Amino acid sequence: MCGIFGVISFNGNKIDKEKVLAARDVLAHRGPDDAGIYLSSDQNRSLANARDDSSIPPCVALAHRRLSIIDLSSAAHQPMTTPDGRYVIVFNGEIYNYRSLIPNPSPKEKGIFKSNHYSNENEHLHPNSAPKEKENQIPSPSTKEKGVFKSNSDTEVILYLYEKYGKDCLQFLRGMFAFAIWDDKEKKLFAARDRFGIKPFYYFNDDAGFIFSSEIKAIKHYKGSLTINNDALDAFLRTGSVPAPLTVYKEVKALMPGNYLELFIEPSHFDAAQCDMLKVTINKYWGFGDLFGRKVVGDGQGANVISTNEVRRNPDTDEISKPALSAKRSTDDPVPSPEGMNMPEMSTFGKLRMTEDKNQETSIGYHFYKLKYDDEAKKIIREALLDTIRAHMVSDVEVGAFLSGGIDSTAIVSLMRQVGKEKIKTVSIVFPDSRFDESKYSRLAAKYYKTEHIEIPFYEKDLLDDFEKIMTAMDQPTIDGINTYFVSKAAKQAGLKVVLSGLGGDELFGGYPSFNLIPKLWKIKKIPFAKMFMKVAVPLLKYKLPAKAIEYLLHPDAENAEYKLIRGLFTDDELSKLGWLCHPELVEGSSSDISTNEVRRNLNNNKISQPALSADRSLDKSGSFEMTTMQHISFLESCFYMRNQLLRDSDVFSMAHSIELRVPFVDHLFYAAVLPYLDNAYDKKFPKKMLVEAVGDIPGEIIHRPKMGFTFPFEDWIKQGKLKNDIVNSINKSDIKLNILNSTLNIDRLHWSRKWALFILSKFTI
Repeated sequence: MCGIFGVISFNGNKIDKEKVLAARDVLAHRGPDDAGIYLSSDQNRSLANARDDSSIPPCVALAHRRLSIIDLSSAAHQPMTTPDGRYVIVFNGEIYNYRSLIPNPSPKEKGIFKSNHYSNENEHLHPNSAPKEKENQIPSPSTKEKGVFKSNSDTEVILYLYEKYGKDCLQFLRGMFAFAIWDDKEKKLFAARDRFGIKPFYYFNDDAGFIFSSEIKAIKHYKGSLTINNDALDAFLRTGSVPAPLTVYKEVKALMPGNYLELFIEPSHFDAAQCDMLKVTINKYWGFGDLFGRKVVGDGQGANVISTNEVRRNPDTDEISKPALSAKRSTDDPVPSPEGMNMPEMSTFGKLRMTEDKNQETSIGYHFYKLKYDDEAKKIIREALLDTIRAHMVSDVEVGAFLSGGIDSTAIVSLMRQVGKEKIKTVSIVFPDSRFDESKYSRLAAKYYKTEHIEIPFYEKDLLDDFEKIMTAMDQPTIDGINTYFVSKAAKQAGLKVVLSGLGGDELFGGYPSFNLIPKLWKIKKIPFAKMFMKVAVPLLKYKLPAKAIEYLLHPDAENAEYKLIRGLFTDDELSKLGWLCHPELVEGSSSDISTNEVRRNLNNNKISQPALSADRSLDKSGSFEMTTMQHISFLESCFYMRNQLLRDSDVFSMAHSIELRVPFVDHLFYAAVLPYLDNAYDKKFPKKMLVEAVGDIPGEIIHRPKMGFTFPFEDWIKQGKLKNDIVNSINKSDIKLNILNSTLNIDRLHWSRKWALFILSKFTI
């Protein structure tokens, strides 16, 4: 886990090395263990001489701050360069299946890199000189390539795969990542972000060059002033977070999850002093739709799966079967599974069936239908759980866990024990004498699993003392995440570098109220004349119901109206009263793999259908796309709330304390395993039954305890504590152009989350 920063300069603009180093070190909290920088220069000079010759204006600077987790030695130092100097990488994240991707190790060396480089001495094996690929296979490495790695790091595996397969390397990677690779021969930058957006990648592009970073604050430090983005603030007021690709600054964008970026400097326009031809393209390599199966062809009686989601290594030839790596790779090729999962059921995770079309004898489509939740299903889900836990425990340092005492965090600790981890260090924050204190349950779980448990008491004073540090870490507005800041601080005090979190359990196993409420609201709308009565009732209920409820009654057919009722913050009407801009369309499609204004729900069968998803790489224009009720809600919670708020906040606030936070439930293979069973397994009286039954070892008192989100006692502090005056004064003194004092909104009566949102907004606009 690290911090990355880079600058691509063109039009003859020289890169100031000292400015790059200063911007890099803004990210020192993300990587306190090591630091490095790469500067490119005249391609006709040797790399060593160019680095030492300040008279040569570099065109590219890649900088890195390292938190050492895998391969703690200097061999894993970044930026990492291939021996010939052509490819250079800066990488933030972890690739959990990297050992299975090492080429042709002997049985004793499997998963262990040798000490020598890609080639002997100065002789470099170019990717084009490798043996010709067999169709649908990764070729076995040549003799020169055997034992070619200089480190035991996942960074070098990415570099190796990109050198051989270009952008297709992404299809192999299981993990959380954001990385950039510079090709000094082709003058090309390749950058990518993981499928769910666990790791961030921000970029800035203008006539002077291209800048990227793990955090916006480093870009701002390098560029100086940036312009506040009112569209992003508008989205924040509606949802509590800034949805990608928007950021708080107009000039900075967030690369979307599951996307890669390519920046080209045309060779014909390049020389040592002039980089005047630049092109940036962004493409999707994975989307949520990829979880919903692959193309099928049938004759009305059944369907044949054209491809599966498996990667297999032949033990005799050491070749890895991978359909996606032929020279003419189709966009319908599968995302690979890691080798060695020992799960024969993998091919059934995304069972497909025919999308019926009475007008055609043969129909091609996509369908992820409901599978029966039976004993076999429970075995599959359990194996997938154990697999994702094993994968996320790959580390050369101790791996601990957050333990709140809820089902998700308790399940993580139980599974860690079940896969053989003997010593487990767990961390909790407790709120003495508060109704939000969960220490009873976290202590129960710690005692049950015999963990080394550390509790850190937390008071309002701690929040006030650290508030400026929290705002600095926040990077852009959010109403959540401060809990992660303090529990990560506690983990740091406990001596941990890596912790597992139960984030994602609610989104995948149906733990949120939305899984129960949204289907109810859909059914109500189907009742004859129901929508007419809703609008008639508005004048009678206007001052008795929350603003979100009134807006829903007035506009029940708005896109994702039910979800906005549950997750929304301020309504159009409220923002209008505050004199704020109203851009509801910004929240509709900006953060989703599947544009929400294209998704249509069939109320008769409770399925969400999408006839043509040309924007989603996993589907083509001739396909159809369907989700069941629960799958659709999981999609909404995963691609809106989890992606834009929970994952982003978890990254910035854990890394503020140099803590690597891993999320085993947020794994594309694990999602593919669970989603088919969600509808048939869901029980509103026992929402996360699948998880509890698959783990099989959670104390009953924790299973049946009242649900409580991991939150701080903000409500009490805002109403009664020292925060109250600070919040009101900050809102009223800020120049955010909100008509607070003259509006009809009663600030004192606002829900704490909305009051907190105005407070946070004021801090970004003063």
